[in-house]
Amino acid sequence: MNPEFQRQLWLQFSPTRLLVLPALLLTCFVAISVSGTSEPVAALAYSAAALFGLLVWGMGTLAVGASVMDEITERTWDQQRMSAMQPWAMTWGKLAGASAYGWYGGAFCLLVAVPASVLAGQSPALVLRLALGGILGGLLLQALLIAVNLQLAKVGGRIARRGGLSILLLTLLWGTGPLLGLLKDTDLLWWGQPFKGMSFSLASLALFTACALGAAWRSMAEVLAVRQLPWGWPALALLLASYLAGFAPEKRLMVFSVIGLATCAAFTYLALLAEPQPRPLWQRVLTRLESGQWRAALLQLPRWPTTLALALPFAVLVWHKLPPETASLREFGEFGYAIGSVGVHALVLVLLLARDCALALFLSFSPKGRRPVLGFWVLMGVLYGLLPWLLSGLHSDMLSSLAQPLLGASAWALSFAVLHLVLALGLLRWRWRATAT
Repeated sequence: MNPEFQRQLWLQFSPTRLLVLPALLLTCFVAISVSGTSEPVAALAYSAAALFGLLVWGMGTLAVGASVMDEITERTWDQQRMSAMQPWAMTWGKLAGASAYGWYGGAFCLLVAVPASVLAGQSPALVLRLALGGILGGLLLQALLIAVNLQLAKVGGRIARRGGLSILLLTLLWGTGPLLGLLKDTDLLWWGQPFKGMSFSLASLALFTACALGAAWRSMAEVLAVRQLPWGWPALALLLASYLAGFAPEKRLMVFSVIGLATCAAFTYLALLAEPQPRPLWQRVLTRLESGQWRAALLQLPRWPTTLALALPFAVLVWHKLPPETASLREFGEFGYAIGSVGVHALVLVLLLARDCALALFLSFSPKGRRPVLGFWVLMGVLYGLLPWLLSGLHSDMLSSLAQPLLGASAWALSFAVLHLVLALGLLRWRWRATAT
């Protein structure tokens, strides 16, 4: 048996707990049945479903998150790294073992909710789909909380605890839509193909659950110092862009390129700020590149360069697919011409994204910088907000576009963005040489 799974079962179960939970649930169900409601069977079904959500989505998910937090607070990850357990075994051991007590109570709730719903007049197919949706939703929340806590654990345990619970609440709100979609069986089009709403929502929930499990597995591998090729992050960006673009009524390829560019930009910033960027890490990457060890360099590479590289073909696709006459509604001041093609500004966005990454590394490599993430946010506020706002008071569109190339005409925007990138790379090169030992 999986040692981690066995350890979690020992922590979660005891003879007393095994007997108390079914007794409490049985008491609740009996009380609801004899409460005198007009429809006791329907009330029993709704109550059992609510208790399932409380036990599996609530208690089970928090227990899974706590199993990761215990490793962080007790500083036992070094011992786990020296063990013979592989990342997937550790992942499913924590996922299944820590949440086992919640699933134990949830199983009793399903044994009551499913027959009661059928007796109340609901379609058996609908009831089974809702039950499957509830199970997938529980797995999604639990796997997602493991992945988030493992990633934020690199920054600190307190941040991991706060961030994990916040992600859990946001996911509960965001996941309400797909779960409610299980109640509707209206037709919808996805990439031009018709689907039943109920079946599509269930398939979407299964897809997101698989993604969460994959994220938990790869995050566990990183924490256990098991290096993997960085394909998961760009694959998730491609998957999300493909999924969202499928709902577009027309011009789906153009929508796919725009969503893909936005997704890659968001993923790049997220990975850049969520994991440390120490100089020794990049020294190892460059050393392996210089020696021709390409696979070893990829194994050391952080996630954000993968989505930064993926953003470039998306930007080229945006430039190719958007009509040349597409332009901003605002005129370029006194010169009297439009800002220019939005497609060109997609390339500008990639250049500025690369500039921001170079500046983030510049701050991370500083030997005196204790809070590079905070410094990065302040710098971004200056570059994207304060500086363009101050220069706008001079009523010079040229200076405004120099400070913020996205506000400039196509040719100027591209030139100024290249200038920004060159300056940022120059600063990064200077910092790299200054911190060489």
